[in-house]
Amino acid sequence: MAHRALDADRRIGLLLPCNVVVRAIGPDMVRVEATDPHLMADLVDVPGVKEVADEASDRLHAAIDEIAAG
Repeated sequence: MAHRALDADRRIGLLLPCNVVVRAIGPDMVRVEATDPHLMADLVDVPGVKEVADEASDRLHAAIDEIAAG
């Protein structure tokens, strides 16, 4: 089912269990798409979740920045 969904729209990968999608968009180019971890924090009212989302967001941005630089 996931394969069919991806065939319909590659961006649907962001809604699959994996929150980061890396895909080729040209011979020498890739696109990295990621779900904002704060979306999780916005959906629930649980102590500590915002802090986890903040840390996850920081790590995600650092990883994407490193990919972009390299």
